[in-house]
Amino acid sequence: MLEVKYGIQLPIWDPTYIPKPRQNPHGTLYYKIKKPRQSVILRIAQEAEKIGFESLWVVDHLSKSPGNQMFECWTTMTWLAALTSKIRIGSLVMCPLYRHPTILAKMCSTFDTLSNGRLELGLGSCATGSKQETEPRGINWYGPKNRIKILEEAIQILIELWTRDKSNFNGKYFQLKNTCCLPKPIQKPYPPITIAGWGEKLGLRAIARYADRSNFGFVPLDMIGHKLDVLKKHCEAFGRDYDRLSKSAEIGVILHPTYEEYMSEMRKRFEFNVGEGSFEDWVKDAEECFVAGTPEMCVEQLQEYVDMGLSFFMIRFGDFPDLDGMRLFQKEVAPKIKP
Repeated sequence: MLEVKYGIQLPIWDPTYIPKPRQNPHGTLYYKIKKPRQSVILRIAQEAEKIGFESLWVVDHLSKSPGNQMFECWTTMTWLAALTSKIRIGSLVMCPLYRHPTILAKMCSTFDTLSNGRLELGLGSCATGSKQETEPRGINWYGPKNRIKILEEAIQILIELWTRDKSNFNGKYFQLKNTCCLPKPIQKPYPPITIAGWGEKLGLRAIARYADRSNFGFVPLDMIGHKLDVLKKHCEAFGRDYDRLSKSAEIGVILHPTYEEYMSEMRKRFEFNVGEGSFEDWVKDAEECFVAGTPEMCVEQLQEYVDMGLSFFMIRFGDFPDLDGMRLFQKEVAPKIKP
């Protein structure tokens, strides 16, 4: 049975203050941050390392509008590696349309070497929303099936360049001739690969074939069981050990020491958001999207995910830039979760 591990999603972009569970029931939990700030990101990262979180995660998106501020993923990861010493650092998740796989292979092997083997490589086929980021920049956008094939070719190239002296590759989208990548990554046989996706025919198939860890994003609890069943069948088809494949999800956490403090915070969020309907209904919807409440409530909610088979969580804490929720989670929630 895999150990349950926790990572931190860093606030590298400028989201709104309040989640909107009724309008966006499967959406993300946003931070109380108006724009990305270097000092805040570093303070969160270094505290996460200090109190024992396993990893830091940086999203790979480009600004979608002139007012949308967002730090670039790989540059941010490299900066963080220089200012931390032991915490692992990963991409959540990198879009193969942005970087040619031979360049990405070199970036990864260099990063893994200079960080002393701390790279977690997260890859995806590029979310549908990425179309807003690619087309204005002249980056070709492909249909879902093509993007999955591009992802698969990119992963094959990465593995070949990390494990062979030279690589020749003749794919539909990429061709290599006597290509090498030195230095090789420190981690053997290569850095762990997380693949995001939950499309049953293509996305989960790619995970079963290539991934060390699956990532379902902000997946509703009631959908996890079916997706895992499909993933298991794909693993069987490829001869992969399903139980050795780590399964992860992104979760939003709103955590307070007492129920009164939690309700006070949620009331502020409801009023700021001009929530629909009654406050009670709004809170109920929010709790279906996020792990929320007191430590006892959060343990109960998170344990449901673990009992389903998930063992890795990339967390967005709703009180960032404050660190109280992150500290309280590590002290009162994480130790009580049973694998």
